[in-house]
Amino acid sequence: MKIKKQIFLTAIFVIIGLVISNATGSIMLMPLTDNTLKDIASLSGDIFEGNDEEVVSVLVYLKDQVDLDAINGQMDEQRATLQDRHETTVVTLQNTAYATQPQLVEYLNELQSQKFVKEFKSFWIRNIIRVDTYQSVVDEIAKRDDVLRVYPNYNIELIEPTGERFDGKSGNKDDIEIGVIAVRAPEVWDMGITGEGVLVATIDTGVDGNHPALADRWAGVADPRYEGHPEWAWFDPYAGQNDFPYDSNGHGTHTMGTVCGGTPGDQIGVAPGALWISAGAIDRGGGISQTVSDAIESFEWMIDPDGDPSTNWDVPAVCSNSWRLTTGHGYPPCDETFWTFLDACESAGTVIIFSAGNEGYSGLGRPSDRATDDYRTFAVAAVDANNPSWPIAGFSSRGPTYCTPTGGAAIKPDIAAPGVDVRSSVPGGGYGYKDGTSMASPHINGVVALMREVNPNISVEEIKEIIYQAAYDLGSPGEDNDYGWGMVDAYEAVLLTNQHPDTPVIDGPTNGNADASYDFTFKSVDPEGDDVYYWIDWGDGTSSEWIGPYNTGEEIIVNHTWNNPDTYEIRAKAKDDNGESDWSEPHIISIVNQPPEKPTITGPTSGKVGVSLDFTVVTTDPEGHDVYYRFVWGDGSYIDYTGPYASGEEATFSHTWTSAGEFNIVVKAQDHLGAKSPQNNLELSITKNKALTNSVLLQFLEKLMDLFPLLEQILLNLR
Repeated sequence: MKIKKQIFLTAIFVIIGLVISNATGSIMLMPLTDNTLKDIASLSGDIFEGNDEEVVSVLVYLKDQVDLDAINGQMDEQRATLQDRHETTVVTLQNTAYATQPQLVEYLNELQSQKFVKEFKSFWIRNIIRVDTYQSVVDEIAKRDDVLRVYPNYNIELIEPTGERFDGKSGNKDDIEIGVIAVRAPEVWDMGITGEGVLVATIDTGVDGNHPALADRWAGVADPRYEGHPEWAWFDPYAGQNDFPYDSNGHGTHTMGTVCGGTPGDQIGVAPGALWISAGAIDRGGGISQTVSDAIESFEWMIDPDGDPSTNWDVPAVCSNSWRLTTGHGYPPCDETFWTFLDACESAGTVIIFSAGNEGYSGLGRPSDRATDDYRTFAVAAVDANNPSWPIAGFSSRGPTYCTPTGGAAIKPDIAAPGVDVRSSVPGGGYGYKDGTSMASPHINGVVALMREVNPNISVEEIKEIIYQAAYDLGSPGEDNDYGWGMVDAYEAVLLTNQHPDTPVIDGPTNGNADASYDFTFKSVDPEGDDVYYWIDWGDGTSSEWIGPYNTGEEIIVNHTWNNPDTYEIRAKAKDDNGESDWSEPHIISIVNQPPEKPTITGPTSGKVGVSLDFTVVTTDPEGHDVYYRFVWGDGSYIDYTGPYASGEEATFSHTWTSAGEFNIVVKAQDHLGAKSPQNNLELSITKNKALTNSVLLQFLEKLMDLFPLLEQILLNLR
């Protein structure tokens, strides 16, 4: 009856469309005045005089919301580390909430003092406040200018196993569980990869912290950094008992066992080297119904357990969830209540996984029905690994889903894992079998842990894409609405996860001359210690293509010559046998062409008309280029650039002047690229040639006497 009344009340809630905004401008607030309080009281009639209007719990979303997609795009472009992703996300979320919530909190405090609000709690993970109050007060809150929308804070529900049975045999079973074998985890262990150094999480009913398969893997005791702070490794949003994990239901102990359970207990987990933390927010037993705000509080805890955004060692690599919202709770298909919280967790680096549900062809629960892109929400189907053909479980929820940006159909679920007759840990130190997609998603959790050991900084989307690519196709070819992309394959996924070499670091000169050779150093480190190869783009249309192999971290020297003056960007990338790094940042080099030196000219400084004179010229080119010479003789004639001559080689040029006078000889040099030297000058004086004049006169008289013999006789008599 209570749920029905809550569903009815949601019909008059103000639901405003989700708008992503980073606005930090002033917000018009409804002032809390005596008249406002009177209005609330009048709307409520005599409710506050003791009548039975029911207290409702709502989630109030403020208008200022962080654009997480923009943050992720920037982080992806920078290939940011998980540390950077975590700190950027958490600090931005917290700053937004701390800057915009105080006025609404002040308003709620005043309402609470007047007994119009029973209780409220602020959350920074998505800038919301949970308010427990009366419907009439909810209506007034929804009218505020700083409120984006109001959502009911309904119950959430565990995805109960469709079948279960206790294993009466004693523990210490040596055999590895069939589901763990089916996902090929032991083959990954043989590579020395068990999830060691990786932190995993679940939000479930709790975990038996004393179970032999899990006890020494709880981060609260296994990692000395948690000493004195068990609350960083276990969160109890209902009872507030954060000292040691417990599980009064059994579901959470079973799911965590499949993630990382192992010796000295049975070999039940996919990633037995991983450590775990958990939040006990779901179906705590004893008829206690847990709310959406408990789950939100758990996600807010999980995104930063130690309360320090600058650290991320305490933040889990992955979190699987075996619970859902349903239409019966008042949440229709495609309800967006949890979308933004899950996005915040993934923006901080945690892979979020949801069980698809146990409703068969009736469809998926919320939020596993979300398909806003290829990766959200990551929903897991169940197969029967006890059958060699791995059939889909009859109870496993099928697609399609219509929770897409356009409302069109999309394939769901995304991936499949063992979920039938799965043996794992149960409270009290024993083991039991359960059926359900709740049992499937922990297998994916463990696979992600194995991948994150290999590549700690691989992004959330890269992990999901690799799992899709590595899956063993089942059902219809390609992705389908039964198996998604198929059965998860941990071995192939780990192979594809191998980290690429680091982006190379380049060092070398930033200035140079054309046609000169310059040395540059290149260095890249491969995280697995593999040999690396380099491809160098010199920026002039040439490249080294792939050269190598070289030892990881080895500083190599490669030289190059540019023929033309310009500014060039040198880039490099590295690869190992599994993939390539990104291109490096450009190393800039400016290539110039220095002109030849000022030529030296030697030769006579005077001469006679009609007499050929020789001049010697020599210059050197800084780059050793061949040179060409140009002479301007000062009499209106010149020799254009003539050559080539080797740099430093003497060259001789000759010229004859046909008239007397003072002349200025000008000589210049240039190289083959046209770079011209400064000019040099030589002053020259040319005078008349008397010997040449007398010789011409005698020749004239001889011809004259040949013509006139009598003249010749007269001249002889004169002698």
